[in-house]
Amino acid sequence: MGTSFGYKVMTGVLRLTKHRNKMIADAARGEQRNTLPPKKYAARWRREEFEGRAIWICVPKSGTTDNVYVHQHGGGFVYGLMALHYMSLSELADHAGLTVIMPDYPLPPDAHARDIIGWADRHFESCIDCYGLQNVSLGGDSAGANLSLAILQTRAGRGDPNPETVILWSPWLDLTGPKDFTKADDYGVVITPFGLEPAVSGYLGDMDRDDPLISPLFADVSKLPALHIVAGAKDVLYPPAQDFAEKADAAGKLASLTVEPNYGHYWMFYPMSDRHRTLKQIAGMLR
Repeated sequence: MGTSFGYKVMTGVLRLTKHRNKMIADAARGEQRNTLPPKKYAARWRREEFEGRAIWICVPKSGTTDNVYVHQHGGGFVYGLMALHYMSLSELADHAGLTVIMPDYPLPPDAHARDIIGWADRHFESCIDCYGLQNVSLGGDSAGANLSLAILQTRAGRGDPNPETVILWSPWLDLTGPKDFTKADDYGVVITPFGLEPAVSGYLGDMDRDDPLISPLFADVSKLPALHIVAGAKDVLYPPAQDFAEKADAAGKLASLTVEPNYGHYWMFYPMSDRHRTLKQIAGMLR
């Protein structure tokens, strides 16, 4: 898929506003940002609570269904839910004909990895108890994809069954830091591999960077369900995602790998037409 004029404009704006530098600064300050559903989408999202945290639920326009998709939001373990999440996940609910559940999981500095993973695991278990494992799918974008894999590993470690469908959007899979990157590789408009350190440090708590729960690139994928991976080849996080996909494929755990050669990180959330095709593809994976 070639990039549209809208995508080029959007990435140009992100470069001019130095968006990625703002995330670095907010991570260093321990600042959280969390957005309620924008007015345009407010009627689509119902708020519930789990252990004192908000849970946002969107029913498809086709009507109530017991089939649900639990989505762990991205934001580098710095930001909470953003307006873009409500926008794209509303569209996904309609395309897939299922209910989308977005938990507002705790963030640093109020909580760190061990507690965040534990909370997300307990919430996901509550979804399975409510809807039945056969009706529940799991996924997440960027840091949320990382958290989704931590949930799956935790469940597998207990011997609990995992959902059949898991989708990783622009996943962040290696938190040990950039290895062979140079400044020439620092081309991202949303994130920079050299600036993720404050976010990683804030998230870790008492856990190690190479722990598979922190860096799923090092996980034993043979114990995980088959995975759908959706990534852009121009994403600075793509090389570890490619390595992880190869590892999953070798273990017979790669359900599909969708790579858009001209796109970077997070394009499926940009407020422009380019996201529609990808969201329809993801909906097909969920159906």
